[in-house]
Amino acid sequence: MSCSDLVCVEGLSKVYHLYKRPQDRLRQLLAVGGRTYYKEHWALKDVSFTIAPGEAFGIIGRNGAGKSTLLQVLAGVLSPTAGRVETPGRVAALLELGSGFKPDFTGRQNVFINAAVLGVPRAVAESRLDEILAFADIGAHIDQPVRTYSSGMFLRLAFAVTICLEPEVLIVDEALAVGDVFFRQKCYARLQSLMEKGVAVVLVSHAMNDVAQFCTRALYLERGQVKFLGPSMDAVKLYMLSAAATPATSCTFDALPADVEGFGGEDFWPSDASFLDISAAGRAESGFAQCLRVAVLDCTGQPASAFEQGDTAHFYVEYRIDAPLEVPVAGVELISDKGVIVFGKNTLQYDCRVPELVPAGSILRFVYEVKLDLAVAEYTFGVGLTAMSAADFARRAEMTHPELDGRNTVLSSLSNVGSLAVTFRTTDTAPVQLTHHGVANLPGTARAAFLPGCLDLDDQPASNG
Repeated sequence: MSCSDLVCVEGLSKVYHLYKRPQDRLRQLLAVGGRTYYKEHWALKDVSFTIAPGEAFGIIGRNGAGKSTLLQVLAGVLSPTAGRVETPGRVAALLELGSGFKPDFTGRQNVFINAAVLGVPRAVAESRLDEILAFADIGAHIDQPVRTYSSGMFLRLAFAVTICLEPEVLIVDEALAVGDVFFRQKCYARLQSLMEKGVAVVLVSHAMNDVAQFCTRALYLERGQVKFLGPSMDAVKLYMLSAAATPATSCTFDALPADVEGFGGEDFWPSDASFLDISAAGRAESGFAQCLRVAVLDCTGQPASAFEQGDTAHFYVEYRIDAPLEVPVAGVELISDKGVIVFGKNTLQYDCRVPELVPAGSILRFVYEVKLDLAVAEYTFGVGLTAMSAADFARRAEMTHPELDGRNTVLSSLSNVGSLAVTFRTTDTAPVQLTHHGVANLPGTARAAFLPGCLDLDDQPASNG
């Protein structure tokens, strides 16, 4: 473990003794000869990781994976059964909404109670009280008993106290799921500013997009053990893959799929030399399909890694299908250097025609044409393949996006396949300028009107200057 790390966890294990009946606890106290009246449950077993100053570190896993136990050990609430845990002196944790609040005390009184729990002197809490109240923004409710608060008000005050007292490590467990979008944006902006000062943030959430886009690394726990430790995007892909069901394979293949226009018979397909080396890409695959090749070409059909704003990039992706499946859904996504998915679209969203029966041994090819109306920057890209049943595909227009997403089975996901740069557009007659402000250009128009002579300047109020 590096001495420069804020958090060092090595070989951490935690066991609980589970008793069938309450009286078995007493029998265990009186037991002789090594007899046991309990069953061991290892909530954590041999978990090791480090967290560096200023790092956003995610922890994911299904319910019962050991996340809560790990957080309680990091926060100092629980002692480990085995292993070593090193944390700095000031660790703050939002483990449960409103935990530590006294229901009959006012919000203002609870500010000082929470500060004391965190080991912050009252004088320091008083000096930051105005900042805490401004961030919480709950107005006159601050002097009302917190038992009258809504869950959103609880979150605002608890989060404000925790981050305004600036701990060295901040643990956030699902708390941000309660606030509205504006408060979440405010919270993430503040977390970012804390990280710039060297504060480490540990985020536990079932919102996979939050983990993938906010955290640099993530720990994926499964039954108390480390399933994966590495880039957050890869951890999320593996988690989603393991949570997916077996793809629909109820169909029989008495004949090959019906011919689909534009599928499998492209007029143009890149040469072998055009394809990227994807051996280092983050790969999460179910065994039902494998991504074989990916190429990125410009409008002239040449491999490219740099495009001017507004140029079109052509992504060519090839999969081998190792088990029969029904409707394939494949997509591509672009990720900014800050981990934000700035674009993601699949064949379902493109309303692209695809085969509805794909036998094992087939090759699937997909082509995406993406107009890069993006900010000048460097982006990484990933590709993915899922499958859905023909019945769900037939009624796709009736389902909401979450329903559709839940009915797709992840087959293959590759992150960090490659990168591309978007550069300024150059012309021979005009200076180089940005085509738009912000991350992405949105379709639309602008109009202007000029109404001469509508204003009588003599009637305008006199200037005070």
